[in-house]
Amino acid sequence: MTEHPETFIPLNRTEHGYAAIDGMACTMLQPYLLRLNEAVPVADMRRALRDLLSAHARMRAVLDPGLHFYRLRVLPDDELLDQLFDVAFHLDDHLDASDAQAMEALHMRMLNEPVPLERGLGLRFRYVPHPQQPVLFFAVHHMLLDGRSMVHAVGELLKRLNGEALTPYPVEPLPMIGAVAPRHWWQWPRQVARARRHKRAEAKQLAQVHIQQVPTRSPPHYSANALCHHVVSTGTPQIRQAARALGVSLNTFMIAAQAQAFLDLAPDQAQSAAVIRLSVDLRKYYPDQAGRGPLLGNHVGAFLVIEQEAARSLKERVRSVGEQIKTWQARYEQREMCWTYLWDELLPGAGRTLIGHIARQLQRKDKFPRISCHATSLGDGSHLNAPGARIRLVSILPGVTSISLLTVLVEFEGRLYLPVSWQLAHTTREEIGAFLAQLDATVERLVQQALQPAAGGLPESEAAQLHV
Repeated sequence: MTEHPETFIPLNRTEHGYAAIDGMACTMLQPYLLRLNEAVPVADMRRALRDLLSAHARMRAVLDPGLHFYRLRVLPDDELLDQLFDVAFHLDDHLDASDAQAMEALHMRMLNEPVPLERGLGLRFRYVPHPQQPVLFFAVHHMLLDGRSMVHAVGELLKRLNGEALTPYPVEPLPMIGAVAPRHWWQWPRQVARARRHKRAEAKQLAQVHIQQVPTRSPPHYSANALCHHVVSTGTPQIRQAARALGVSLNTFMIAAQAQAFLDLAPDQAQSAAVIRLSVDLRKYYPDQAGRGPLLGNHVGAFLVIEQEAARSLKERVRSVGEQIKTWQARYEQREMCWTYLWDELLPGAGRTLIGHIARQLQRKDKFPRISCHATSLGDGSHLNAPGARIRLVSILPGVTSISLLTVLVEFEGRLYLPVSWQLAHTTREEIGAFLAQLDATVERLVQQALQPAAGGLPESEAAQLHV
């Protein structure tokens, strides 16, 4: 057998965290449901997926214990990888890809499927053939890829299915601190002080409010990760029209709608607040990266949008959410977010065992930070379809393991998909269903308000400043 030089990739602090809590959270797998527009032979699907691993070294990496820290070890692209790929690929030809309930059930099963991080591939593929619209479940462990990386991988898979050759993608290890660190050494004291001040102000505000959530219990351990395929009842064109009338993006409008739906759970409670955690892509903040940053891996930050006063008008709600998003984005741009990240960078030094132990103790004592939900967005999935491509996506539904309620916005050909994941031990399906029905009603109501001639939207000058 030919010897191959080994390639090692250091883990950043987020990837260390994913590796440490994998067992406690059942798995940190990200299964994406990809529905295609025409039948794809099984052999062609296998070949495209196998070529994807050849082109992306990080996707064939396993967790490897070093002397002091865990790291990723890239497996050679050889016959042993073929054997592991055979384990990772599964054909579900007994299922009906057109059965929405069966596909949701299989999606949830994959959300709970463990993968051998240190021995085998941290990914799984399940293919459900169909004469018109087959379904591929494409799942990668969060330690290997984040949402932006997953979108890239899906796009590359579509290229290969359409006959294009894949260009090998280089390994790009880069610590996350580079995205938030001050640009010059003399700026550290001032920027750290500002970042600490922002964090203390946020903590003070959170201590004074009652955070609204779907009904949530606190069992001594987790059971299953749950998932629901939800489609917002109002069409994307109407939501986008309403958002434009208010001078904001569709994403900002939907964050405002989610905040309002949580606040409406306790409209008469004075200290009621909706606290929504938003993800932010850190790649554009890395210096000397041509504005792109490392594509593969985990390079995601987060901030909180805190909304109060259920009786606020639509215009006030949207203005408040938009201004908060704009403020936090400016803080990342101005390097005023380094305080928390400095402490986080120390976490890998604690070791995988201690991090897992701390997480377990926080869970048992119900001390994890309390939020209403974690909201993220993949944007318009139809952009993954290249012009003139024969094999195209019909829909894409992400699934992501989360300790808190998590929603993912995906726009696709006039529909707004909102797949939701949560801990089944915390909240029942019926309770999630009731909240999603309330969210649909809230979106419909806010769209109607925004499109009323009397509403008038925001003044044009303010709308231009608030477009986030």
